[in-house]
Amino acid sequence: MLTSLSLEDRAGQRLAGFPGFLHANGFALGAGDAVEVLRTARTVGVLDPQLLRWSLKALLCGRGEEWRRFDALFDAWFLPANRWAAPEQRRVEHETTAAMAAGIGDAAGEGEGLRPRDAASRDASLASTDFRELDEGEQVLEIEALMRRFARRLKHLRLRREARARLGRRLALPPTIRRSIASGGTPFHLCWKAPRRVRPRLVLLLDVSRSMAAYSFFYLRLARALSGELADVHSFIFHTRITAVSEALRDPDPFRAQERLHLLAQGWGGGTRIGESLLQFEREHAPRLLHSRTAILVMSDGYDTGEPAQLAQVLARLRRRARRVVWLNPLCGRPGYAPVSEGMQAALPHLDLLAPGGSLAAIAGVLPELLEALA
Repeated sequence: MLTSLSLEDRAGQRLAGFPGFLHANGFALGAGDAVEVLRTARTVGVLDPQLLRWSLKALLCGRGEEWRRFDALFDAWFLPANRWAAPEQRRVEHETTAAMAAGIGDAAGEGEGLRPRDAASRDASLASTDFRELDEGEQVLEIEALMRRFARRLKHLRLRREARARLGRRLALPPTIRRSIASGGTPFHLCWKAPRRVRPRLVLLLDVSRSMAAYSFFYLRLARALSGELADVHSFIFHTRITAVSEALRDPDPFRAQERLHLLAQGWGGGTRIGESLLQFEREHAPRLLHSRTAILVMSDGYDTGEPAQLAQVLARLRRRARRVVWLNPLCGRPGYAPVSEGMQAALPHLDLLAPGGSLAAIAGVLPELLEALA
């Protein structure tokens, strides 16, 4: 908790100092603008850098010259390496500041000033990198941006269904027959079918036990990205018990969301009892959440200290209630890995798919096909 509070303090100080940096570089801003910056960041969040950039740009730029120079100064302040002109080194000429900002952008670290092709290559590289190797702050932010874009693409997927309509090309035979009873079997009143699109439902069950410490952080970020873009996503974390975290993940304030998760996740990083956790999910949540358009995604390495028979039994029952049960195992992508643990052996007969889940690229290769399979 102390760590998350210190992160929030640092982020707040960084945001509050941004108007002073702009003022030092010729913007007509005052001390009160820091309050407005913090209020704006609280409203739009800080996880989407482009949304924050455009929001602050609209707030702080009052002239065309400021608008043109804002992006370079935003990058210089918020992106590594953060080197800027101190207030006593005020800019006098616009060309001097532009040159300085360009120089900072070039020295800001890997990924800054990249051409579109290079940026796409870097995105592909990050997406295919195992989550356990992404331990730098810059990489974490970039992979989260990739998660957001991936979630937006999934947002456009809909399931194909048919519904009653006033007019159409396909005859709805059962309601037509029912209407014909009043006329002695003569179909005077025809009923029609028309296509419609409906949303699938995703239920995410995220293992946050000790053996998943290198991955659970990124799975929670992915769940947050999916919850922000898709309407019907329900997220749970489990270790020795299961806890619903959908509301916490939808909190627009990332620091408050993290605090809520810490309060909810008693026992985080402990042992794993997958069977008992799924049994609790079945009793408390399955009747409300599972139907013919539901896909259950279990994200776990399968190392279970509980009874394998219990895991097999509850998965078999969940499989009968949901449309798909998919297990994403972050170890599957490693050379030589085989699902020989007792937990995975118990689960395999009841899964529609066991897939790698150690990187965003691996997950992106599964989810679109899974959503389409719910049709």
